[in-house]
Amino acid sequence: MITREDKIIKGWNNYELLDSGEGRKLERFSSIVADRPDPQALWKKENPKDWVGAQAQFVWAQRGERWKIEKGIPEVWSFTYKEIKLELSFRGFKHLGVFPEHSHQWDEIISLGKKNKGLRMLNLFGYTGAVSIAGALAGMAVTHIDASKTTIATVKENMKLSGLPGDSIRTVCEDTLRYVKRLVERGEQFELIVMDPPAFGRGPKGEVWKIEESLTELLSLIPKLLSPKAKLVILNGYAAEYSARTFGELLHEALPIGNISYGDIGIQQKNSDRVLTTGIYSKWEK
Repeated sequence: MITREDKIIKGWNNYELLDSGEGRKLERFSSIVADRPDPQALWKKENPKDWVGAQAQFVWAQRGERWKIEKGIPEVWSFTYKEIKLELSFRGFKHLGVFPEHSHQWDEIISLGKKNKGLRMLNLFGYTGAVSIAGALAGMAVTHIDASKTTIATVKENMKLSGLPGDSIRTVCEDTLRYVKRLVERGEQFELIVMDPPAFGRGPKGEVWKIEESLTELLSLIPKLLSPKAKLVILNGYAAEYSARTFGELLHEALPIGNISYGDIGIQQKNSDRVLTTGIYSKWEK
């Protein structure tokens, strides 16, 4: 069965979507207010005066994009969601180190881990590791894969911040598709798999990931990685120009036995009915 279920998250004490519009979004991460691009925000800003208070702005410049930060604002700071603690920073591109719209998935994984002991989770394209930390906090054996050495270092720092021992998450800096094939050869299996593939990326040895060419090959390997007691598979999407239904159908093709749900992921703006769509997802449950 395939069903549509859009996910809308609201802010919490450490995060709020304050406003959006004219190709940008204004967010508060802990005590820091950031103004950054978002192509989905085509409408007019609702609260133009609020944008004056932004302490950091991501700008496009002739010499390349960069963060413009007010004097005295830290380049690195901490961010909390329940038990999950992360290091955020202005060091990289427009992303800060977390996708708060995925918080509903963190909750689901923590709940699943607490109800089922001994689960193994594989996090592909794991970024800075919020979902990996959620799984580890719930007692899962987590394998985290990402092609960036810098990102892997941030994952390890986030583990410390969240009070996890250094060996609680197996971190691997490797091309995702290459490593998944290795896992299949070794016969490793998991009860949960989370994937957050980019539209385009490169592995540490120059391997090229193009979602239009590589995603179907990756999904064809997923059934071989699932244990007989498999519980959950999540496929997230961002800036890939595909619909949520497309991701749902792809996951259904790979895993035809079970329930598939899919939809948009959005964030509700503070003091407003406006919802900014920030990505898509599809999910398989046995």
